[in-house]
Amino acid sequence: MSQDTKIIKRTQFTPQESDIKNILPTQGKSKEEMRIFLFEFFGMALFAYGIICSQGSDEFLALFFFASVCLAAPFSGAHVNPAVTLAMLISRRINFGQAVLYWLAQFTGALCGACCCYLILNEVDSPQVKSTEYSWILSDVSGEAFGTFTFILFILIQTDSETTLTPEGQPMTTYVLVALALYFSRGFTFHSGGCLNPGMAVSLQLFQSFQTGDRQRMEFLWVFVGGPLGGGFGASVFFELFYKKQIKRL
Repeated sequence: MSQDTKIIKRTQFTPQESDIKNILPTQGKSKEEMRIFLFEFFGMALFAYGIICSQGSDEFLALFFFASVCLAAPFSGAHVNPAVTLAMLISRRINFGQAVLYWLAQFTGALCGACCCYLILNEVDSPQVKSTEYSWILSDVSGEAFGTFTFILFILIQTDSETTLTPEGQPMTTYVLVALALYFSRGFTFHSGGCLNPGMAVSLQLFQSFQTGDRQRMEFLWVFVGGPLGGGFGASVFFELFYKKQIKRL
């Protein structure tokens, strides 16, 4: 069977670089990239709508995340988070061009979800620090970083064929476990609200600041961007340089 006619196996949480770059012909690459963008966009929009509707409920937020993953995973891998995409880039599962495609879809998808929620429910909320004291800001950044580290480390473990905790060919089990990982990882961030998603934070805060005219809401946006991105970076480095090597020694 030639490379151009190989069928991509879609049972993993994230598409491998070879799936897009090496297997598909040029025309196929364009179609695949469009498919990735659209489903990542819709997955992020659904998750943004769910975050606002959940009113801070961990259970409902995890359920909406699970629904977003089920929608997008067979087509885009369902990163639904720029920090996850960064980790996949560092782990060399996607290339930089693909990462940019994911990020564009994620930011625009979250904005679309916020617009839909405002038009339907006349309500949009975004993550916000509760206290501007230095100690609490440090706590919020640390919580977002540790929570994201835990969440993304589990994703990396579960989606690598050498470290996965479940048999291959059971994607639904992976979706459930990843949703549970988000649910428990938010426990690190009780004070900051458990965003763990820089794309969601930027898009929702941008929408709400322009909708209300309150530009000061953006002052501490860096907490919800820097924390998760740092956690995602740390998770990918830890997984590649330590965890995976230790598993191979067993």
